[in-house]
Amino acid sequence: MTDLAAIDAARLLVAGRRAHEAVPGLPDVRTFDDAYAVQAAFRPLWSDAVVGRKVGCSSEQSQRLVNSPGPIAGVLFRDTLWQQPATLPAARFFIVGVEAEFGFRLGRDLPARSAPYEREEVSAAVDAVVPLIEICDTRLSEWRTRRIEEITADNAFNGGVVVGTAFEAWRSLDLASHRVTLSVDGELKGEGTGALVLGHPLIALTWLVNELSRRGDGMHAGELVAAGTCTGLHFVQAGSTVVADFGAALGQVTIRFGD
Repeated sequence: MTDLAAIDAARLLVAGRRAHEAVPGLPDVRTFDDAYAVQAAFRPLWSDAVVGRKVGCSSEQSQRLVNSPGPIAGVLFRDTLWQQPATLPAARFFIVGVEAEFGFRLGRDLPARSAPYEREEVSAAVDAVVPLIEICDTRLSEWRTRRIEEITADNAFNGGVVVGTAFEAWRSLDLASHRVTLSVDGELKGEGTGALVLGHPLIALTWLVNELSRRGDGMHAGELVAAGTCTGLHFVQAGSTVVADFGAALGQVTIRFGD
């Protein structure tokens, strides 16, 4: 994919977001390199600060849903990060999917380098776990028929995140066995543990750091990473109230979707 083609694809996505009109597809995006080139071209056109990253397709269920060979990466923008409890208009999004996820806040930089990062190094850079709900959204029409590379180019299915209270004593928790539930209007819709996230949420974080580093991109202190769903993806409608319960230590995250 040429630089000009990546910019053209990014402009389509920008126009779709601003007009709230679905984009029919990104046929020139054929590889993951193409997808990340479009993401990179999109960021300066959108003019919103990047405050973190996300890992998508970090569970077998998610990978099957979009026919992905492995995890994918996207970015978190400042204007689509909200504190819980949040009330958001459902009409802001094209679709409204919700996932309960462990987030990680970095306390130190993880710059790009030639040698891969080990999980222990990445873990040492984390200063807090942040419970969150990711709102999954796509600007692509008929997204179920789109190739995973197109979905990745459109910021890896991200519409935003609603975050709870950061928990700095997170090393006292066993995230792999830590139970999380997701309820919609009081009805349990999904439950699971951190083991659903590539075996452990820190494995997803380490994958992300190394994928970015391989592409010459680093991460910075203060950035937030949404590591991937523990409860599966669930679609909701206007009027729904979503509650993710992360237990006594991490608390709850609540979103009400208005009209």
